[in-house]
Amino acid sequence: MLKRILFILCLASLNLAYASPATKVSITVGEWPPFISQNLKHNGFIAHLIQDVLSQAGYQANISFYPWTRAYKTAALGRANATAVWMYKAEREQDFYYSEPVLDEEFVFFRLKESAFDWQSIDDLKAFKLGGLLGSSYGQAFDLALKEKRIEAEFVPDTKLNFLNLLAGRVDAFPLEKSVGLASMRKLLTPEQQAQIDYHPSLLLKNHSYLLVSKAIENGEELIKDFNLALKAFRQSGRYQAYFDDFAAGKYELEKSQ
Repeated sequence: MLKRILFILCLASLNLAYASPATKVSITVGEWPPFISQNLKHNGFIAHLIQDVLSQAGYQANISFYPWTRAYKTAALGRANATAVWMYKAEREQDFYYSEPVLDEEFVFFRLKESAFDWQSIDDLKAFKLGGLLGSSYGQAFDLALKEKRIEAEFVPDTKLNFLNLLAGRVDAFPLEKSVGLASMRKLLTPEQQAQIDYHPSLLLKNHSYLLVSKAIENGEELIKDFNLALKAFRQSGRYQAYFDDFAAGKYELEKSQ
């Protein structure tokens, strides 16, 4: 009996020793801080998440940075396995398989902690002085309210100016993607300024973003299936949320050179 057990253990060890290496896949991306960027640890927390999900599924992912248009075309032509991350557009299904949502972009209103800013519906916003970024859309309902002059907003060219207007009391709140806002605060404001600001818990807008796997490669359907199964396991175990928690804690910021 003992010999049989030893034989089985040796056979198992041999199988592990000669296990197939992880299948290599290439992913094209563009600069999109704080989610994906060459200037962040692990190329940003969403890039890190995607690589780890694929690793769990048995793949070794290599990420390459391009201008966004080139990132899309390179993968669409099958010169890369996938590209990340993109919002849904029906026409993209001609070239790609969509994953399950990798990222939920959540737009919220940033405000002063001691302010009276509160809202539940778009019409509630008419009581406040709002800010915003020039050229930005904040969803159909918000944009329509602006067009119909049911609400008003002062649009400025950059995020820092929105934060400074907020601190100076020139606006009561302004909308921004939550993760982008938190990263911008750490980068643009002093610790004392950051301590004065939070965001309202009600969501203004929520968008899904996806990994796109090229239909021009072999085994694309298998790759997207494997990725989705591993991503589901990450969500169920709580491991998915850990990347967002680490991001919020500033763990993906590169240390500044002295």
